[in-house]
Amino acid sequence: MKLGIDFGTTRIIVAAADRGNYPILHFESPEGVCDWFPSLIAIRGGELRYGWDAAELQADPSWTILRSIKRSLEDSGPQTLLPVGDREFPVAALIGGLTLALHDALRKEIGSKEPLEVMLGVPANANGNQRFLTMDAFQSAGFRVLGLLNEPSAAAVEFGHRYKLEGRLLVYDLGGGTFDASLVEMGEGVHTVLDADGISHFGGEDFDLTR
Repeated sequence: MKLGIDFGTTRIIVAAADRGNYPILHFESPEGVCDWFPSLIAIRGGELRYGWDAAELQADPSWTILRSIKRSLEDSGPQTLLPVGDREFPVAALIGGLTLALHDALRKEIGSKEPLEVMLGVPANANGNQRFLTMDAFQSAGFRVLGLLNEPSAAAVEFGHRYKLEGRLLVYDLGGGTFDASLVEMGEGVHTVLDADGISHFGGEDFDLTR
């Protein structure tokens, strides 16, 4: 099964390629069926919970909730440690645990053992470390990574082909953690990304902090 995954700062969105359509996949959550998977990690001592399991623990003061773990990738390498209380955890392992929880949740919802082939969306200005750690985490979790695509470029390509547009298309992506934009030249059955850039700390999380 071919999937497109937007590994967001606050939410992960997954779409499937289905005969020219791209339906958003849904997950079972404590609040019912949702079309997203939370980018949350809960830590207590050496115990870790991910996704919806972590979301259920947000009101429990004995657990530390890590939000926006994706932002840690910007300045991280394969051996980087993230301090949480009096312990340190490898950033790569935390991301790997979250992607494994996502893989397990998708297996449960899809009910199929066929390989999960994915195109991953990444921030427009993601550096080499971010791209490597993201791809490595998904591969380690059992996904077959087909490639990486800047998030606003992915949106521009899908929108342009869906509505058979030609010419230049500018798309911006204001997400939970970043503000990105791509300029794409659309033609008949082809596209060219002319430029893409973004601000790595300008999104919904930042707006919440300034209230």
